[in-house]
Amino acid sequence: MKRLRITTVVLMLISIMAASCNNKKKSVDIPAYYYDILRVKADLTSSSMRSIYNPADFDALEKDILNGKVNRTDCYYRLRKILNTYHVAHVYLMPDETNPVILPVVFYAFGNEYHIVSAIKKYEKYIGWKLTKINNLKPDEAVDKIAAYYSYETLVARKYFIEKRFPFTDYKYAGLLDKKGKLRITLESPEGKTEELSIKGVNSKNINFIQITPGKENKFLPHFETKNYGIKPCPEKRTLYVPYLSCQAIEDYPPDVWFSEIITELNSGLYDTLVFDLRYNHGGYQLTWGFPEKYRDELNKYNIALIASGRTFSASTIFMESILNACPAAKIFGEETGQAIYNYTGLKFEDLKSLNCKFAFPNFLDEITPLTTIKKRTDEYYRGIMPDVEVQENFELFMQGEDAIYNAIYEYYN
Repeated sequence: MKRLRITTVVLMLISIMAASCNNKKKSVDIPAYYYDILRVKADLTSSSMRSIYNPADFDALEKDILNGKVNRTDCYYRLRKILNTYHVAHVYLMPDETNPVILPVVFYAFGNEYHIVSAIKKYEKYIGWKLTKINNLKPDEAVDKIAAYYSYETLVARKYFIEKRFPFTDYKYAGLLDKKGKLRITLESPEGKTEELSIKGVNSKNINFIQITPGKENKFLPHFETKNYGIKPCPEKRTLYVPYLSCQAIEDYPPDVWFSEIITELNSGLYDTLVFDLRYNHGGYQLTWGFPEKYRDELNKYNIALIASGRTFSASTIFMESILNACPAAKIFGEETGQAIYNYTGLKFEDLKSLNCKFAFPNFLDEITPLTTIKKRTDEYYRGIMPDVEVQENFELFMQGEDAIYNAIYEYYN
């Protein structure tokens, strides 16, 4: 009996020790994405972001990971939401692989309205219809929930995130899907008819999108341009349009050639006004250094108009400032830029292998131009470059082959 008791005690001790070892093993079984969070923290503390870096949200995320409350996808979206709180456009996550499951319709912001401008065949009839609700929320309320997972600086930039073909899971984490995993949207036709749709994500790799077709074609509008930059002569209005969609050089059309062609076209005597349209320019490498200064005398012979919007970011704002310095009489039309005047530049990228993305963060503050001396960060949000003439795009005019901003330029300089 005594030997039996001893054996039982020994077995109990072995069992307790085994359980203890298992618990210890579980406690050190840390997910790989936990270390990705540590990398992000290290990058922020060693970058120009360190003055506004706040570890509290990261610490809470780390704790939840260690307690098994956050899976890999949850961690990815939690991190995006944390980065959003800094309101710095150059601090963001870039997925290594794009999720092909997206919304089967594409929205476009015309001022404070959102219209469907592209859709798969199933929803073709709704192209041109206005969005009035998302999951019983007003469009701007729903857009705010989506924008909470993206990096932006100025308030005006928020509304344009709905234009992106982002993963359908973004709607899920924004809390906009119903219990069946569908997005409920309410639309209004141009004739005033209302319909509610319950839609699910589609694989963009297997489906073609049908684009909106305005009732009247206008070759000068930049909406459907694909080249990064170019020239669109309009001698009948004595206006030379320069669509500038991206600060990335075209291999077979060097920037110097582009600049030279702009000046040559102006010297034809057919123009009074030069319009740089940057409403879609998200930036990139600044390829226009020296251009305004080199042609200062030529440019100042003309009315110079710059078109900006909440989609205008980064190097495009530096280009705007260089034009304004060389041509003080130049005027800005449209709305506040998405990038603030206080511009972070010199991006670095950190591979977050477990989260399957790259973390972008600024290496230094922009000290090349006087932008940093114009406006520093004084509150939660930055302010961008403000327009001289505030005007927003209009859907009805667009469908008639016109542009509200171009019309404002004609009126201003007439």
